[in-house]
Amino acid sequence: MIAAMTCTKLGDVMINPKTVLTWLLTQMGVSGGVIALLVPVREAGSMLPQIFISAWVKRFRLRKRVFAGGALAQAMAVAMMGGVALLLSATAAGVMMLVAVAWFATARAFCSISSKDVLGRVIPKGARGKVGGVSATISGVISTVAALALIAIKDEAAARLLAWGVLGASLFWVIGAALYGRIDEPAEEPSEEPMSRDIRDRLQLLKDDALFRRFIITRFFLLGSALASPLLVVLAGKTGGTMVSLGGFVIASGIASASSSFLWGKLSDKASHLAMSLGGFGAALIGVFAFGIGWISPDWAAHPLAWPVLFLLFNLGYAGVRLGRKTWVVDAVKGDRRTDYVSASNTVIAVAILVLGGIASQVQAMSPLIPLAGYSVMCAIGAAVALTLDVGEEAD
Repeated sequence: MIAAMTCTKLGDVMINPKTVLTWLLTQMGVSGGVIALLVPVREAGSMLPQIFISAWVKRFRLRKRVFAGGALAQAMAVAMMGGVALLLSATAAGVMMLVAVAWFATARAFCSISSKDVLGRVIPKGARGKVGGVSATISGVISTVAALALIAIKDEAAARLLAWGVLGASLFWVIGAALYGRIDEPAEEPSEEPMSRDIRDRLQLLKDDALFRRFIITRFFLLGSALASPLLVVLAGKTGGTMVSLGGFVIASGIASASSSFLWGKLSDKASHLAMSLGGFGAALIGVFAFGIGWISPDWAAHPLAWPVLFLLFNLGYAGVRLGRKTWVVDAVKGDRRTDYVSASNTVIAVAILVLGGIASQVQAMSPLIPLAGYSVMCAIGAAVALTLDVGEEAD
């Protein structure tokens, strides 16, 4: 499982829409309006369908087959991304890249649901956070080395070489699917619940399940830790950032993942709600500090290392939020109810991302510091609410 997850995480680094795809399409001359849609399509597209497909996933005795199929579909989408960048003109490439990202995100929705089920069936409580932590650490180290190599490429062929890299990244999902298929997953009796009833039951969770409501509230406010980090890249660009500094952000992200994920994973196994809370408070603190530098200290803001360092520290907190959340949802509930929690919460959060993104895009035109401040406040609130999510030993 660690090997399979490491492969998919490495692939994610190679096609990150916040960095790699944005830079690649910019170099190709694709319009900014199309580029701005990459992240919302990727994030919301992988979560919105989950409430509709959860009933279908629950009909599989072995959920690893769903994951493997989703991984192969992602491999085809990534191959399409690389081919688009190599073969098409700017306008056609922009449109088809969005199609490929939407395809990739939809396939990822199946992997997201099924992976939580397999993790809960195969790995005992107390070791689940380590699985994600170790794979994130390994992929963080490798991606840091890859980013250093990317910085060394400065000639006019950089965009074409990166396009070939995206095309080659599809192999990570093929290997990941093959490895995941070898996991010894215990089979369970499939659900035969009608899809329409399944969707109603998922929505009913918001009304009837107090624990689920607190989880949704926590996830909503902790979205600030996911949505704020690209603003640090934007602020760096406004203070004279270069492609080398962009490489610095990729390296910072890799270092944050490699240096902290294992420790966050261990804490998540002991108290996943504390990992979410501490990560959220850390992100809030760094966000406020970054706001202060951008607002009152232009000399510090112009320093070439300022924003990459802040990006690194911010992502240390985000790693805790992410690993804590993933471990919590596996530990807190059992069986198909785990699938219900994952699918329903992801669909609700996808809608929230679209709403927050629409609001932030309007105020960001005035200054990126405004949404940064708002997201930092959200992190602090989410960290406080996360403290109420202690489920003790309720689930195996």
